[in-house]
Amino acid sequence: MVKSKKEKKEVTEEKPLPPAKSIFEVKATSGRARLGELASALPTPAFTQLTSRGMPQCLRPEVLVAMTEAPLYQLPVGDLLLRQESVARCVEPQLGCRSFWPHLRSHLTYCSFRNPRQNPSIHGGDAVCSVETAGGRRKVGAKEMLETQKVMRVDLVASPGEEVTLDVTASRRGQRAVARAAEWLKEILEAKAGDPQLDFDWHVLASLQGGSDLKLRQKASEAAAAMPVAGYWIGGLGYSEVLSQRAPALEASVAGLLPERPRFLPLCKGTPIEVLQAVMLGVDVFELTYPAEAAVAGLALTFECELPEGFEVVDSDREVLKTLLAEVRSTESSSDGTPAVPAAAVVPEAVRQVDLRSPECREDFGPISEWSPVKQYSRAYLYHLHEVHELLGTMLLAQHNLHVYLKFFEALRRHIKEDSLQRFAAWFLRTQTCEAPEPKVQSSPKKRQKI
Repeated sequence: MVKSKKEKKEVTEEKPLPPAKSIFEVKATSGRARLGELASALPTPAFTQLTSRGMPQCLRPEVLVAMTEAPLYQLPVGDLLLRQESVARCVEPQLGCRSFWPHLRSHLTYCSFRNPRQNPSIHGGDAVCSVETAGGRRKVGAKEMLETQKVMRVDLVASPGEEVTLDVTASRRGQRAVARAAEWLKEILEAKAGDPQLDFDWHVLASLQGGSDLKLRQKASEAAAAMPVAGYWIGGLGYSEVLSQRAPALEASVAGLLPERPRFLPLCKGTPIEVLQAVMLGVDVFELTYPAEAAVAGLALTFECELPEGFEVVDSDREVLKTLLAEVRSTESSSDGTPAVPAAAVVPEAVRQVDLRSPECREDFGPISEWSPVKQYSRAYLYHLHEVHELLGTMLLAQHNLHVYLKFFEALRRHIKEDSLQRFAAWFLRTQTCEAPEPKVQSSPKKRQKI
């Protein structure tokens, strides 16, 4: 009896996928926070250098390299899709994206599926997802990611994932996202193992989805841990949800992951308070926009990162940390009307900063700070540059904010190594934060008077 093709396919055993190469090493821990090293080059916790069409945001590549010796360049897949033909026609196509963007040579590159600059940047569909590009939406699934990788040859590739945010209550959306992420991941791993055109050194990050369903997120993390991947990126977070909602979802997403694999977290903003929460819950690498976006808005970050000697953590600091990590719930009343659970402490919403577009800076001829890399430029000069919409003002401010963020992450790594991260977090939240500034209302342009 002749077997049909379908029966033959069921009888054929699947070939086991080869194990993933290790690219991450955990060197120390402080609670759930981890000090590590990615690809023997990037100390973690760290953040990626987000690019726009291959170029750093608001900075020249040589300035960025001078500030950080080992940047991890993040190239959103939407940008790479539009450059495939140009890269394929380069003189050295075997170098991939590095032949088109020479400043990427000798540095780590990361093709992300989500673009933190755009909210949202991923849209669900019937068969595949669509991503935002400069030329409109483009459908991208595992097949399109593989075709892009054959040309671009990026070091790290995030597998596709349908983003389901925490405000989506439909369980089907979350289940569909988890199932799709697993299917696309398997397709990419099988092609990586068997396609000769993909036979070069690159690594895959699994997509972790699940929406607001914590059990589903934990199952997704356990399933991803069983796959031969180099790391993970956590989806569905970093949008408009409050930190108290994000913490349980983040905790469930990392619960079943292998400790020797890096965890990436995309954030549409990535403020220091958001970073502090995620680091204390076990995240290693951040995809964020806050330093550059603050520069565009005329904000100079002025918080400090040196923990003074003799600082002591008090009970109010511990309550704030518990609230930040969602270890305290809101106040509930018992049967006799007395509070059964203490009210959660208030977590600050903003860090210390200076608005260089405010009138107070117009005649302030002092620097942003004495330790700023652009201290030769006064606040008044930066005010003038922003007032006339001169790009140099944004570039100088972006350089300053990036310097502050690099120092902040250095402090995080140092305190994880010294096992004093909780003490640093308590000091930072008490002394380096402020109330969130009120959003400015843009006045409508004046109408011309008729003569």
